[in-house]
Amino acid sequence: MHDPEMSSKNYSEDFMIGFFRTRAMAEETATHYLRHVKGFCEYPCTYSITKKKIADAQDEIPDEVNIVQGWNTNENMDEINIVESSCFVSEAHANAELERMKIAQPRTEWIINRWRID
Repeated sequence: MHDPEMSSKNYSEDFMIGFFRTRAMAEETATHYLRHVKGFCEYPCTYSITKKKIADAQDEIPDEVNIVQGWNTNENMDEINIVESSCFVSEAHANAELERMKIAQPRTEWIINRWRID
């Protein structure tokens, strides 16, 4: 989700809503947010859908994935310079990616988030 009123030339106010098995499910959820969820439906928010690779998946889509995210903060405490990894089923793979990313793309803040699919 993207809020243009909260964004500026040097900052974009974006919200990750979730991970979905299909594009149709992602579109349905985004539309629901834009029409019914307080904080989104009152503002001119838009959305985009980004396909993410699950780096260590087998043949089936898992029920949960881990994603590494890093960022800096500006003088207003906004998250800027956000970087994120592919998704991982294994926490061990996510932790290894975190260590690799810390060296390759230095940021002040890091987290591994676990997301339930759908």
